[in-house]
Amino acid sequence: MTTPLSLAVVGHTNTGKTSLLRTLLRDSTFGEVKNAPSTTRHVEEALINDGDDSLVYLYDTPGLEDAGGVLDWLETHTSARDDGIERIQQFLSNHEAHHEFNQEAKVLRQVMQSDMAMYVIDAREPVLDKYKDELTILSWCAKPIMPVFNFTQNQDLTAWTNMLARRTLHVYA
Repeated sequence: MTTPLSLAVVGHTNTGKTSLLRTLLRDSTFGEVKNAPSTTRHVEEALINDGDDSLVYLYDTPGLEDAGGVLDWLETHTSARDDGIERIQQFLSNHEAHHEFNQEAKVLRQVMQSDMAMYVIDAREPVLDKYKDELTILSWCAKPIMPVFNFTQNQDLTAWTNMLARRTLHVYA
């Protein structure tokens, strides 16, 4: 018997995380889907199994809405000499993680508890600083990250793949 993989599905708000999970699970009723930001407000768990064997736990997370604010907090309130994971742990134990940055804290807690994260990218979006901030914070969780592009039809992914490569993320789906 193998231990199931624990996979956090993360990304900016409204990138299609829940829709991707619906596809992977072949379950059109999983989660709530709207064409509006902040639809998912809590972490939702789903399981992929093969008969009696549990294979993968998937965790649908809220969208990262203010990674820049979290990064600013981390740079102001933690030491650059600390490992990223130590900085994230300090943030998660702080008041702001339960209030102002509640959504981001839910995501970071789930990534810390998971084996890896799938970072969902809306390929229609240009590469913006907020996405770079998200990847910086996620990398500090010390978990493997697999970028997954959504909405790729007729999109040039060059700018995205170049930015990901600069962050040592050379493999993507």
